[in-house]
Amino acid sequence: MRKKSSSKIAKCLCGGIKIKIIGKLRHVINCHCSQCMKTHGNFAAYTNSLEDNITYISKSTLKWYNSSNFAKRGFCSKCGASIFYKIKKSDTISISAGMFSNPTKLKTHSNIFTKNKLDYYKLDPKLPKFSK
Repeated sequence: MRKKSSSKIAKCLCGGIKIKIIGKLRHVINCHCSQCMKTHGNFAAYTNSLEDNITYISKSTLKWYNSSNFAKRGFCSKCGASIFYKIKKSDTISISAGMFSNPTKLKTHSNIFTKNKLDYYKLDPKLPKFSK
């Protein structure tokens, strides 16, 4: 499910990575996989966009980590913000929803990889959940 959007600005804590996104953003999916838990310190809340719809205003501190054979994660080498999740052969990129300022006009759509969820928090029972 994609949400209609004009342009949005997103940036990391220090501003070393700042992007402008034109076009549609997918509603937010919370990922509870072990990799997201380790890189975010909690579950990750990601929206998604076509990669061609992103313009980098600044990216001097952007670094990529190959987190598996098929995906990589983008982060800020200065402030440590976890920003992107990218399946290497995909034309889309997931963007941490916390990089945007209000109003985002995004809604949380579902939870994925819930089998890895830790015991200190509860899922919203109104949202769909998927073990993978």
